[in-house]
Amino acid sequence: MAGGSGTRFWPASRAARPKQFLPLARGKVLIAATVDRLAGLCEPDHVWIATNAVQARALAKILPDFPRDHVIVEPEPRDTAPCIALATATIAASDPRATMVFMPADHVIEPVPAFHRMVRRAVEIASDGETLVTFGIKPTFPATGYGYIECGPAHDGGEPRAFSALRFREKPDRAAAQQFLDRGGFLWNSGIFVWTASAIRRAMSRGNESLLTAYEGMLAAISKRQRAQTARAFEQAPKISIDYAVMEKADKIAVVEAALTWEDVGSFAAIEAVGAGDDSKNFALLTAGASQLLLQSQRNIVYAEGKRTVSLFGVEDLIVVAVDDAVLVCPKHRAADLKVLVEHMRAQGRTDLL
Repeated sequence: MAGGSGTRFWPASRAARPKQFLPLARGKVLIAATVDRLAGLCEPDHVWIATNAVQARALAKILPDFPRDHVIVEPEPRDTAPCIALATATIAASDPRATMVFMPADHVIEPVPAFHRMVRRAVEIASDGETLVTFGIKPTFPATGYGYIECGPAHDGGEPRAFSALRFREKPDRAAAQQFLDRGGFLWNSGIFVWTASAIRRAMSRGNESLLTAYEGMLAAISKRQRAQTARAFEQAPKISIDYAVMEKADKIAVVEAALTWEDVGSFAAIEAVGAGDDSKNFALLTAGASQLLLQSQRNIVYAEGKRTVSLFGVEDLIVVAVDDAVLVCPKHRAADLKVLVEHMRAQGRTDLL
C-alpha cells in the first residue's frame, strides 16, 4: 500500500514524491526496500503495488523493472479499507483462493529472515480461510503514535508465538499507553495483515456492509475488465480505515508476535532510528552528495539531499531539512505537526511548494 502523501516529511515529501519515494530505509527508497524484502518469500509476479495516479507514473523511475500491470491505481484517496478492497478484488478476480499479505510501503523491518518467518507463520494460520492475521510489535516505550492490540490466549503452540486478539485500541494518550505497557499483554499494531480472499469477504460482511457491496461491485467489474464500473464501485466505498471497518468487528483474529526491529517511519523523528548518530545525539540522513557541519550542537536531526552542506552552530533539539527549493527548521517536539504547516501553505496558495 503506497498511496499516502506523507505530509509530515515536507519539504522532502510532496505530491509527486511522497514519503514512500524517499531514501528513508537507511539511505534506500522505502518502497524499493519493501519490494526487496519480499524476495524469497513469493515470486516476483505475485507482488502488487496500490497507489494513486500521480505516484503510479513516478514509480517507473523508482522501480524501473516493476511490471506496470501490477500497479493498482486508486481512483481517489479513501483510506485503507477501500484500498484493500480494490487490491483484494483485483487479485481475487484471477485467483479467488489467494492468500494475501498487505503491508504499508513506509516501514523499515529488520532482519529480513525474521520477517519471512513471521509471514510464513501468518500464512499457516490464515490457511483455514476464516482467520484474519495481523502482527504485533512488543512495546518498548509508552508510544502515543501507534495503535495497540490487546492479546488474549495463545492461538496454538506454534512459533513465532500467536495469540487471539481481544480488541484494538486506537492511539492512546500517554497515561493509557503507560498503563498498557505496565499491564503487559498489549502489542503495537503493525498495520500488516494476512488473510485469504474468502476470510476478508466474510469479515466485511460482518463489519461493514457498504464496504462489502463496494468490494463485490469492484470484483464483478474487474472480472469483466470494466474500468469505469470499477472506479464507480470504488467511489461508493466508505472512506474509512481497515481497522475501523473490519478488524475491530471481526470475530476471528490472530496476532503473530513480531520478534524483529520495526520502524513505522511516520515523521522526521524516525531518523533517530534509521539515520547515523554522533556522540552529541545528533542524527542525520544525508544523500546525493549532502554533508553536514555541526559545532556545539546537540540532539538535532538533519535531513538533506543534493550537493549542499547543512551547518548547525550552538543549537539543540531542532529538525533541519534542506531539499531542492525549500528549507525547514522546526523544534523536534513539533515533528508530528507538520501537517499544519502544509495546510497553511495550501491556504496561502503556495501550491508550488506542495
